[in-house]
Amino acid sequence: MKNIILTILLIAIGLTSCINPSSKTVQIGENTFVHNDKVYRIIDNQITELGNMESDSITKSTVLNPNLKFYGEYDLDYVKRGASTDMSAVYRGDVLYFKLDVEGLNDLHDNYYGGGLTINFLDDYNFQIHSIFIEISDLTRIVDSNNSTLHFEYNGKTQMSAEVYKAISDYSVSSSLR
Repeated sequence: MKNIILTILLIAIGLTSCINPSSKTVQIGENTFVHNDKVYRIIDNQITELGNMESDSITKSTVLNPNLKFYGEYDLDYVKRGASTDMSAVYRGDVLYFKLDVEGLNDLHDNYYGGGLTINFLDDYNFQIHSIFIEISDLTRIVDSNNSTLHFEYNGKTQMSAEVYKAISDYSVSSSLR
């Protein structure tokens, strides 16, 4: 009986400490919450307002017509002479969808058994503002009719704020191949 009373008391203390009448904040998903009738999401360690529940109209996204952007070629001569990558991407909402082609490393799965590639998104000042790691095993091998490797590619996505996306001017690739 003593344990039951102690348990009920602890639950009551826990509930009253969670309920704060001056705060109207409710978590509705991972990194998403409602505060004072506005919906927010944490993206790139920044709080981004997604919507206002007091408004009777639906606000339109600032990225209505996503455009394909080609970021160009990046040399991977430091891995193997003649190797390179090229990347194209499109930004929708708070997600950057991208395609990375890896050329000249046709022996990637045969000679490199681990590690990966890190894509570093750079701004105008060459500062790294976002990065993503790709495991070697996640690269897709593209073959011809003779089953010879033509190149590798990776189709991925990464969440980032619109401010970070707008600041991207170039990319670089670093490797941790073994």
